[in-house]
Amino acid sequence: MDKLRVRDYMSTDVVTISKDATMRDAIEKMLENNIHGLMVVDSGEKPVGIVTTDDILALIENGQPDNNTVVGEFMEAGLISTDPDYDLRKAVSIMTRNKIHRLPVIKNHVLLGMITGSDIMKAFRDITPDRTPRHKA
Repeated sequence: MDKLRVRDYMSTDVVTISKDATMRDAIEKMLENNIHGLMVVDSGEKPVGIVTTDDILALIENGQPDNNTVVGEFMEAGLISTDPDYDLRKAVSIMTRNKIHRLPVIKNHVLLGMITGSDIMKAFRDITPDRTPRHKA
């Protein structure tokens, strides 16, 4: 994956949610957008965390399925991110080391996009020659 940058494969249409929104709001946004994670932002649109399907399932498992629980109370606040100019291998390393499937792309405290495992697999597919044997009929 030489010279492939995060910016070349990240998604720029990131779905966000306010840290003051409710768990029900987060569930609705995830279902409407067919996604498994939302970037949590403060009132100034600065990224402050992430909330995933796993976070919501953990709340439900622990008997806390209160639709009015505020996102800021259960989001993952220790935001792990990457820079748009990083090599994709560095992003892969960050993701595997931290056992995460999505990585916010942030520069100067501004959310620019999101890179996921699927995005990285697409990059690998794009640079790997197709070695599928061709059979003559």
